[in-house]
Amino acid sequence: MKKILFFSALALLVAACHKEPYPQDADNEYLVYTSPSKDVNFASFKTFDLADSLLIIGQSDKPVYSQSNEALALIQAVRTNLENYGYIYTPSNPDADLGVQMTYIIKTERYVKYYNDPYWWLDYPGYWPSGYWGNWTGFYYPYPVTYTYTTNALVTDMVDLTGEEKEGTPLEVVWTSYIGGPAGSSVKSDVNRMKASIDQAFAQSAYLKK
Repeated sequence: MKKILFFSALALLVAACHKEPYPQDADNEYLVYTSPSKDVNFASFKTFDLADSLLIIGQSDKPVYSQSNEALALIQAVRTNLENYGYIYTPSNPDADLGVQMTYIIKTERYVKYYNDPYWWLDYPGYWPSGYWGNWTGFYYPYPVTYTYTTNALVTDMVDLTGEEKEGTPLEVVWTSYIGGPAGSSVKSDVNRMKASIDQAFAQSAYLKK
């Protein structure tokens, strides 16, 4: 079987460059981004192999591979979409045309900011100034305002396994899907949202159809 390389470094880069979401802007939906490689004829591909584990980054100090029910549900969603588009699933076949790998990233951020005013809206334009009620200095002991939020993302890479194998030459990624956004209150809810987002990723990539 041709070796399928997991692009964990790329996944980490995507997570690091992801813009911080403002909590008030969160609409509880995932962003779905897809990108095909240029000048690739997807009609030439017929078969695919799909990694049987989900690479997880962020839940521990080191990346781990999962075959939990939730992980397998996401893997199955990708497989179903590819089969619906006319590709043939050939597990562990050394002659598969495409290799598909999936990476799940979870990240929790904590922010702390200190304010000298009793409420952070005192500096809002048009709000009552500190001297409105007399000779008040407006000074208060600084105090922290803190909040945390968790985001998660699913990166799916489709690589071309038909190219000539050369030592030191990476496999060509011909299609990438990025699904990301704020994490919900339950894993089950997040899995259902991600499965719907996987369907959307393929729906907006009609060029993959056979």
